[in-house]
Amino acid sequence: MRFRWAGFLILALFFMILEIVVRYYPIHFLEQPEIFFINLKQKFVESGSGKEDIIVLGDSRSMALPGYSSFNAPYSVYNHSLPAMGANYYRSFLDKYWRSGNKPPKMVVFAGTSFLYSNGYGPPLYDQNGFGTLKNESLFEYIQRRWKEGLKRKIFGSPKVDIIQYSGKQRDRDQMLWEFFGHRYLHQFSFLELMDQYKGVERIFILAKSAPLLYHSYKFRGAIRNASSLENWSVSQNWRAKLEFCEACENIESGLCKPSISQREDNLVIEAKIQKDSGKYNISNRLRPEIIAFSKLRVAEEYKNRTEVELKKASFPAYDFSVLLDLKRWADEKGVLLGFLYMPWIDLAESWPETQDRKKKLIDFLQKNQIPFFEFPAAGYPSYQFVDEIHYDCRGEKRLAKEWEETVLPKIFSFLISMQKSN
Repeated sequence: MRFRWAGFLILALFFMILEIVVRYYPIHFLEQPEIFFINLKQKFVESGSGKEDIIVLGDSRSMALPGYSSFNAPYSVYNHSLPAMGANYYRSFLDKYWRSGNKPPKMVVFAGTSFLYSNGYGPPLYDQNGFGTLKNESLFEYIQRRWKEGLKRKIFGSPKVDIIQYSGKQRDRDQMLWEFFGHRYLHQFSFLELMDQYKGVERIFILAKSAPLLYHSYKFRGAIRNASSLENWSVSQNWRAKLEFCEACENIESGLCKPSISQREDNLVIEAKIQKDSGKYNISNRLRPEIIAFSKLRVAEEYKNRTEVELKKASFPAYDFSVLLDLKRWADEKGVLLGFLYMPWIDLAESWPETQDRKKKLIDFLQKNQIPFFEFPAAGYPSYQFVDEIHYDCRGEKRLAKEWEETVLPKIFSFLISMQKSN
């Protein structure tokens, strides 16, 4: 009996020491790149060191926009876009940015893609595809609905549908979506922050997912796993030179800029790139050239075939701009200007009647609510400047950055200057 207790105490002591080490050692440098990226942005916001005049909010497409220091421009700019965080992220992020002691920005520029600004807040996290419900439910409503559906699924399961299984873990589409993107919610916001953000069944769902992460040894389990390999600790002496080398698209396209096999070195490169470009990071530059080439061909063919069907559309869905309205209310309450930036998409998709209808109604909504509208010289880029239907390739990114610096930012700066003079 004494031996059994001794074994239990040794095991408990081991996990206690591991938890302390993980909490106070920068173990996130050994995490997978996506989780590292989210934690890096989270630590920056919570540090209270943000002092930029303009902050950009969006998704993985707008992550390609570089920030600027006020040394090079009238105002400093920082890109706080995060990949696939959903519409709930924006207001919650701004609240966190504000209470963390960062310098209040003069302007917030929203640059999210259409499904983030025109579809409201969408179905709840526990039913992301809306198979069971399109709105968050109270516990009573949820129990009633699930009772009628029968007990054929787990508590937060969704109807079985045919999906591509990327591992043996995804039993349904919602589970697949959560496994791919869920860590972005859980690593960006704490348990208490998530409790404050959500209500009803959605709160129960997100807190059940967040509770295990209160233990950092679980939260960074991937980093602990990677720490067992000496290869992941190694850092080459010339890793900083890779930053400049990989600014050239030809080096990326030739496959010379693939992520390092050392997880620590790869994350150091990511951190340095984000610091250098004030938040910008074009994630498609990490892909292997053969994957990019295959994806481009698929996208070009898909959009070419789809365009003929889309051009025949005569009716369009109702758009819900409540996300933008909530951001406007937040900005007015805090005394901050809100602007909207229309990000270039694939040119074929931009020619579709539904896209044009949505854009027209968007501009009408922005004018009615006195939100300035900014756009690039061309609303559409050719499909070969994308690696998929969302992300720019290196040359698309370079074009975007050039037009952003030479055309769009001067308009934003001029607007900000005129507004400050009028006040």
